[in-house]
Amino acid sequence: MYNIIRLIMGCIFLVCSIIVIKKFKAIRKHILYIVFTSLSVLLIVVLTFLPFENLFITFDSPKAAYEYYKLGRSNIELIVEGDDCDFIIDRKNDSDIYLIIPKTADGWKIGIVSNTKRIVQKLSNGIVLYVYQYKDTSDYFITILDTNGGESTVSDEYNTKFFSLERYNDSLEKNFVTYYAHITNLNPQYSVIVNDNKIVLENQ
Repeated sequence: MYNIIRLIMGCIFLVCSIIVIKKFKAIRKHILYIVFTSLSVLLIVVLTFLPFENLFITFDSPKAAYEYYKLGRSNIELIVEGDDCDFIIDRKNDSDIYLIIPKTADGWKIGIVSNTKRIVQKLSNGIVLYVYQYKDTSDYFITILDTNGGESTVSDEYNTKFFSLERYNDSLEKNFVTYYAHITNLNPQYSVIVNDNKIVLENQ
């Protein structure tokens, strides 16, 4: 619905522009048509980065907010709850899609892809670690995957609860498990232990 509304607004702008152009005796109307068509496309692009609906719409669940924003059918497999936002893990064509949904005291708002920032990327002994943040909030979401396959033991200094999703790779004939968690007090000294391998963020 998010993208459809912006397409409709762009089309309305273009149609209104054409009607106005036809009413004037312009010498080079075709140039004006090209200009306003380009402006319509630009308007659609700009509006995709502006979730103006957040000014007057609040959703009753992170799933509802995500499905409003996403084009096509969703396949949400996990939602990791944070303090000011939630982390959505969606599945499409054997790939994971991540999106952070902000929330208020009244409910959830629309989160857009450009506001979900990957701020940390680590690789240690085949273990891949990413940290995601929504804008400049104090909510951080961590993902951990052992590329060697199989389950892992994951822990940190905060006794954080890690959630897991398992995937089977047909070509490699292996199970791969990704671990997800919400971290509030993230700092450069934060560390996580994966299969007895200590990974410290400051050693990037």
